Amino acid sequence: MKEKERWNKRYAGRELNWSSSPNSLFESLLVEETPGRALDVACGEGRHALWLASKGWQVDAVDFSEIGLAKARALGARQNLDVNWIIADVCVHNFSPRHYDLVAAIFLHTSIGERRQWLPNAINSVAPGGLFAYIAHDPSNVEMGVGGPKDVSLIPSVEEITKELKDFD
Repeated sequence: MKEKERWNKRYAGRELNWSSSPNSLFESLLVEETPGRALDVACGEGRHALWLASKGWQVDAVDFSEIGLAKARALGARQNLDVNWIIADVCVHNFSPRHYDLVAAIFLHTSIGERRQWLPNAINSVAPGGLFAYIAHDPSNVEMGVGGPKDVSLIPSVEEITKELKDFD
C-alpha cells in the first residue's frame, strides 16, 4: 500500500489519531518566540498548525492526506482558526524559499531517500533569523514500546540528523 493510501486509511476514523494538543517539547520551544509566518511540514490532522494559529501565527500546513486535512479543517472551523491547508506531498512540493519564521517537522518519519528530498527544501524555506524545529522519535522508543513507526529504519538517530543538518548554513 502506498504511503498516502496508508495515511488516508489511518485518518479515516472519526477520532483523532493523536491528541489535539501540541507536543509539549514543541510548545516549550516557542514560549519566547514572536508569532510570524509558520510552515507545518506533513501536518497530518493539524494539531500543531492549529495550536500555532491559536497563538497568532500565520500558518501554512502541508500534507498529502486529504482525509487528515479534512479533519484539520473541521477542527480549525470549530475553533475559528485560520490556517492555509495545502494538499501536497512534502517530498516534491516546493516551499517558498527563505519565507517562514518557523518551519516545523514534527514526527515526520520517512526513509533516508525521502528525507533527502523534503529536508533541504524545508530548511531552505526558513527566513533569515528563523527557526527550524524537527522533533522525531528516538529509535529506542520503538524498542521500549513508547511510540514511533514500526519500521525503525524510518527513525533517524540524533547523529544522522546532526550530520545532515551540518550541510546547511
